[in-house]
Parts: sequence; structure tokens; C-alpha cells
Amino acid sequence: MVHVAYEAIVPGSQVPTGTTFGWADEPGSGGQSAIYYLTFDGATGAISSPALVAAEPASQQLFPDLSVDRGVVHALWWDSRNDVMNDAATFRQRPVGNDADGNVGPALDVYAATKPATGGGWTPATRLSDLTTNPNYEQFSDRTVPFAGDYLWIDSQAGVTYGVWTDWQNTVGGTDPRETTPDEAGADVLQCRTPLADGSFTGDTCPRAGGLDQNIYGDLAP
Repeated sequence: MVHVAYEAIVPGSQVPTGTTFGWADEPGSGGQSAIYYLTFDGATGAISSPALVAAEPASQQLFPDLSVDRGVVHALWWDSRNDVMNDAATFRQRPVGNDADGNVGPALDVYAATKPATGGGWTPATRLSDLTTNPNYEQFSDRTVPFAGDYLWIDSQAGVTYGVWTDWQNTVGGTDPRETTPDEAGADVLQCRTPLADGSFTGDTCPRAGGLDQNIYGDLAP
């Protein structure tokens, strides 16, 4: 039996964003992403109907992972239900953690749930992360763009389950001196640059001072 979790847009949740922001090949069309689960029976070829892992009316759910141990399926994923920059009226129209002006803030937590491997439903989602984290710090391409890879993992053995995820709670924020007018609040990280005679700046000379601290956190999971 193959157990599958994946992220997909909830049918009927699409809304116009009013901007170029959109999902996949649909610029200008937003929606709600959620984690779905199904099984594939290798012996019979039967595929179960996809079902939501955690029906949450106002959140984006991203990057799931599964493990199966002792007859129990364990899942974890990123979840934006605690996004401080968006609410139920706006979360489908803007990127996670972005307000109407493009300013960014804490937006993602890690949640987990379980179900029997055969039959039964999912337990209520349990929050694993202690602090809501900001995935929009500009730490890449010379401190100009954010990047949050799908670095979530869950594993189980002998009845013990542990999950890990990317977290920005240790990132040290700052200002980018190259921006004469800051393009947003909450995205720039600590960096050290010296202005040059031609108006340009040196590279970041303090990359180990906290601006690049994108760390891996973990905790026991249900």
C-alpha cells in the first residue's frame, strides 16, 4: 500500500488577485492550497478518493511529508493559519506573509496529524512549531530574494515520531543600504556593506552575523 500526500488548490476557492500574483500557470488567480491524502493499492491498482488532511478555512498549507509506522500514518506540513499579515478575507489573494503593501511578517507554522493506516479519519491538527516564522527574508541572490525550499521531513520508528522543518526564528533582520527607498518592511536582513565612490556597494562582509540564519528545527510529533 502506497500512502500519498500532496498540495493542491481547493476546488472552488479561486479568486481574482487583482495583480500578477497567481498559482502555477494562472497569473491573477489566487486560491487556497491544502494538503490531500490518498492511497494506492499495488495489488489491485485501486486509488482511494483524495481527502483533506486538515480542513482549515483560512490558511495556506504547503510542503507535506508522511511516514507510516505500526499501522499509523503520520503527516506534517507548513500552515499559514497564524499569518499576521493576512486574514480570512485576504489570504487567497496575496503571497503567504504579505500585506496589501508588500510588507512581510511571521506567517508559517508546522502542524501535524495522524490517522490509522487502514480506515479511520485524521486527528485534529497539532501545532509543532513554538513560534510563527517569517519565510520572506531576502537571504539569497546577494540578499535580494527569499527562498524556502520544501525542507520538511517526518519519520517514525518503534512508535516514536519526529518532524523537522526550515525555520527563520533566528534570522537577524536589518536594512539593505542599496535601497534608497525600502521596497517593503520585514524582508531585509542584517548585512554589512561599504559605499563605493561610483555609488555602488561592496558585498556583504558580515554574512555570519545572523542575516543568513535559516535553521532547521524539529520536535516530537504525534
